[in-house]
Amino acid sequence: MKISFTVNELPPKKDGANSMWRKGSELARLKALRKVAIEAMRGQPLVDDQAIHLIVHVYAEPFKGDLDNFITGICDGLIAAHPRTPIDHKEWLDLPEAARPHRPICYSNDSLINSIAAKRLPPDEKGEHYYVELEW
Repeated sequence: MKISFTVNELPPKKDGANSMWRKGSELARLKALRKVAIEAMRGQPLVDDQAIHLIVHVYAEPFKGDLDNFITGICDGLIAAHPRTPIDHKEWLDLPEAARPHRPICYSNDSLINSIAAKRLPPDEKGEHYYVELEW
């Protein structure tokens, strides 16, 4: 099975020990990722027992963030936030219930990802955006 989607925004960045779920600068990026991903899933069940191959193409200038931080932000952004992460749930009321932080979207655990192919490309006619493909 395979899903793919494009998000017209930079990916969320996970960097350091601070949770991206609590960073105001990452909130819009997380919401954009989760909204598009839940639409791409089209009600399919979570992957919870199969190896996943991930492809990511990030269209952004190098000074906008490290590619590895973007990849980690995408991988972690598609699972549920840790239950002890303090999240202002009022910030998420504009998204469907299935896309909110307490719910995993594509897979139950990002340890299921067994291969990643990623590259950064310069922004194109669409500007800054990214493409994600998951196959299992």
